[in-house]
Amino acid sequence: MYEHTMSSILMEIQPIQVTPAIRALFSHQIPTSLRCFAVLAGENSGRIFVDDLIQPQVGYVWERDDGTLYPGGVVDSAGLSVMVDLLKRQSIVAMSFRDGDPMIDLFPPDPVAGAECLELERPVRGSDLSPFLAIPEGFTIHRNNRELIEKSPRLDETIFRYGDLDHYLNTGLDVCIMHGDEYISDAGTDMEVNGVREAGVVTEPAYRKLGFGTLAVAHLLVWCDELGVSTYWDCVRLNIGSLKMARKLGFINERSYKRLAWFPPDREIRIG
Repeated sequence: MYEHTMSSILMEIQPIQVTPAIRALFSHQIPTSLRCFAVLAGENSGRIFVDDLIQPQVGYVWERDDGTLYPGGVVDSAGLSVMVDLLKRQSIVAMSFRDGDPMIDLFPPDPVAGAECLELERPVRGSDLSPFLAIPEGFTIHRNNRELIEKSPRLDETIFRYGDLDHYLNTGLDVCIMHGDEYISDAGTDMEVNGVREAGVVTEPAYRKLGFGTLAVAHLLVWCDELGVSTYWDCVRLNIGSLKMARKLGFINERSYKRLAWFPPDREIRIG
């Protein structure tokens, strides 16, 4: 258990202990909320804290991959500072907010880094993907299975984000472009949350800026359209390539937010 305020004690719980009352502490309207609910469901790696299992008043979700901390319920500045101090012993801690969000007044002082970000969504079958689906000669595209993912150069990153490869295979979607046995680009989504999946893509350095990322994501979006789910995209505003790709593939409804980060003491961490 961890001290929160003078009047409450937080306990760390496992996803199997999460109840509807605990989920209700967290808003679907906050930036990158899909990741918060993926941690609550036990699909994305992270940590969950609440003050009470039966009648929770305050809770925190921390997503390990990008370090975002999601406060929920009756949050105060002292408790939030305690949570940031606890978690930054392990890794980066970041919090996101939109302009006018009163939560910013509760944030700990002196963040080490910040960024302006954008999130976008693509409705089911919200754009014509046919111009982006042609596969160059000599390359192949696959809907990933365990055998392919286990050979991926990004396997460690996948396990870090999801904690367990089975979680990703059971709930995520993954599309990869290959040249023989060589991985070129890999696009995937997290679990579905309220009919939406977050999409992302990584292209190997030697093949970047050649259209392979767009190709992989386009085939991933076809799969999402077949399943009847919308898709979500998130990127730093200065990542012009990512933003252009998302717009080209039909992501709309752009919403801006800001992100602040606190780093572990005596450790250098690079963002991006």
